[in-house]
Amino acid sequence: MAQSYLDRLKKWVNNNENFLLVGPEGCGKSMLIKHAYSDIKKSHKINFATMHCNSQTNAQHVIQKLYQICMKINSGSGKLLKPKECYRQVLYLKDINLPKPDKYQTIQLVSFLQQVISHKGFYDPQTL
Repeated sequence: MAQSYLDRLKKWVNNNENFLLVGPEGCGKSMLIKHAYSDIKKSHKINFATMHCNSQTNAQHVIQKLYQICMKINSGSGKLLKPKECYRQVLYLKDINLPKPDKYQTIQLVSFLQQVISHKGFYDPQTL
């Protein structure tokens, strides 16, 4: 079973796709990610940044982390974040299950990450 997950994950990694890998504590998510990126790390410079989540972590914390590890550039299609000094940037969020839901039972951090993946970006009014 783990091999089939690894094969699927490697396809996403090789196609530069964004993804959320979610599962119960101790099921091997970190191991899968390390193995999926092990082949590509040899041929490309990849930077891994880890962000440890807690009950107060929200989208703004992730945006701040992205601004720390990436540089802002202007392009014909708008403002972009590009990795600093590497080919690819990976943001690994540990303990993503810890942020508390709001009064509507929505976990804002997870909703933000789904938006980033679905729309291939995010709107940040602070950058205007």
